[in-house]
Amino acid sequence: MTSQHIPIEGKGCFVVMPFAGLWDEYYTQIHEPGIKAAGLVPLRADEVFRAGSVLQDIVALLSRASVVLADLSENNRNVHYELGLAHALGKPTVLVAPKGVPLFFDVTQERMLTYDKDDPFWGVSLRERITRALSETLRKPETAIPTAFMHIKPARIETDEVVVRLRRIEERLTELASGSQFGARAFQSSLQEKIHGLPAAEVQAERLLATMEPHAAVRQLMIEGYGAAMAESAVATAASRRHERKTS
Repeated sequence: MTSQHIPIEGKGCFVVMPFAGLWDEYYTQIHEPGIKAAGLVPLRADEVFRAGSVLQDIVALLSRASVVLADLSENNRNVHYELGLAHALGKPTVLVAPKGVPLFFDVTQERMLTYDKDDPFWGVSLRERITRALSETLRKPETAIPTAFMHIKPARIETDEVVVRLRRIEERLTELASGSQFGARAFQSSLQEKIHGLPAAEVQAERLLATMEPHAAVRQLMIEGYGAAMAESAVATAASRRHERKTS
């Protein structure tokens, strides 16, 4: 799966968990089928990673998700960071952890799906409980949002398009500084693609907005091969230009 297949609409469930080894088996055998049985589309960050900012991809996925499933079976720092982002975005979350595992204080008061690995059928049981918990969360999402975040809306700092682009270039330069020669080649290719790709995306976005709504234009750009962030930026810029022309 690539970034162009991130669902824009519908019911997506973003899974926060470690990658590789047994975790991949847990995902394919327990989490993924449990999510699908609840009528949701499962997504895990490693399925959509692309050249560029990993954090940007994760935030995009979390923003689109209807619900988040976080597996806290080990105290993985990335997992807890992504869970914190989900809470800050006000996303309903379902937490999973084995019985008896020591958890960080911040999450001990949240509702938790626990499982016992001494039970020979723990995987089947957990899969079914995940389905039930997600279905209940879809019916009453407010019950799965920590009360501390229910009345807080994420801050939106107004900035212009040029500043955003420069910040992203800075992020890529930082990645390059700690990367290999292969990373340098990938950076140059990615940067060149962004420089030439965004203006083209904006031109196409203006054409699309003449006949369709912004969300449909974003979807069409992604179908045409533009990344999710680039498609959204292009449509937002094109919509702003169209508005300025109408009001001037």
